[in-house]
Amino acid sequence: MNMHTAMTTGELLAAHQSRTDLIRQYANEAEPAVFAKKWTAILERCAVWFSSMPLRPEEHAEPGGAFRATVEVAYFAMRLSGGQKFGADKPSEQRRRLEPQYLYALFLAACCSRLDEPCRHFQFHRAVDDAEWLPALHGAFGPWLGDGGYRVTRRAAALPVERMRTALLAREILGQDILASLDSEVLSELFAAINPEPRPVTLESLLHKVVRLAVDATTSFELKARRADFAPVGTPAPPADLLAVGSLPQESVKAVPADTPPHAVVPPTESAAASVISLFAAAGAKGTPASEASDATPQQDHPSPQEVPRSAQPMQLGSGRSLRRGSDESAAPEGLADVLGNASNLMREFFLALAQDVTAGKVPVTWAGNRLVLPKRALGNYGLSSDTLIESLKKLSFLARVQGTDLVLTEKISGVLASRPPVQEP
Repeated sequence: MNMHTAMTTGELLAAHQSRTDLIRQYANEAEPAVFAKKWTAILERCAVWFSSMPLRPEEHAEPGGAFRATVEVAYFAMRLSGGQKFGADKPSEQRRRLEPQYLYALFLAACCSRLDEPCRHFQFHRAVDDAEWLPALHGAFGPWLGDGGYRVTRRAAALPVERMRTALLAREILGQDILASLDSEVLSELFAAINPEPRPVTLESLLHKVVRLAVDATTSFELKARRADFAPVGTPAPPADLLAVGSLPQESVKAVPADTPPHAVVPPTESAAASVISLFAAAGAKGTPASEASDATPQQDHPSPQEVPRSAQPMQLGSGRSLRRGSDESAAPEGLADVLGNASNLMREFFLALAQDVTAGKVPVTWAGNRLVLPKRALGNYGLSSDTLIESLKKLSFLARVQGTDLVLTEKISGVLASRPPVQEP
């Protein structure tokens, strides 16, 4: 059985310095010392917690994979935070105070969402005395292990997911100083977003949704990369200072060549996450080939080119993607293209999917005169926040008014999306 050795915090952080630099841009901290104290310190604690352990047998399975997954989820979460409006239902003064806290809480929840994932799939035994690591008892893996080696055995069956257990372990990463610095409402949403529900059955908070999308994006990208039988893309990540001023080298945004491997292509996730993966792939994310997986990883069959799904075929980076699978432009209602005019690809895809669902009866609609009334809750299924959708509708002059929890559309778009039922004569 192979023996594994510990990895220092410095080694782990140095391996992901480019991602840390990008996280700093989204953190928007003016002073490097403040970023180091609040943000880098959390990544350091995660590095101490995980050391060189893998995450799962089929995902981030190389030494140090658990920490790599943590950095990637944190990066995706911060990238997805752009354009989100946390605390939008609060008064302006309160919102200005809470927004930085929500952004920081998003980073914390992303960093703490995988703390118990390795122990769900593996058992870790210290070489010196064959003792098994129990995170709730021993705390961080690095200090418990010391400088010695350890062996990894795969469990016969993975332990069930327990979100409460993850939240309890997160307290050791966060510490009392951080917990005391957050308002109670932010703190409550923070712990509710740690290790998010993959398929929430109730109305989820914006914090929970962004963390969920970040975890999904990381997992989807990694699994696609591990199924590929070739080396990862060698293009380095763009410097953080170039992203800060909004200028990328031309080669970073050029079309993907026809022979680009599937792990550099956008996976079929929600629209916001898909755009992040496009940037992540172009920046040269380091997926681990299947040949580098640990001996605990089961062998997977490599798909032939004919078996690669259409959604994984090469495409132009930045081109429009359907909000959901199944949207077919040929099924667009008559007149929709004319009404949309020069609308963005994102809004075209939204209205195409909406029109299909309205026709199929999947979205409950009512009429107020000649205007279509849509519930905002039903529109959350399309991967757009209500604030983003409302702003887009206003720019297109499609929004007549917001009426409580409903959106009243103008006659211009209403008649295209649905046919108004005949008025019953008295």
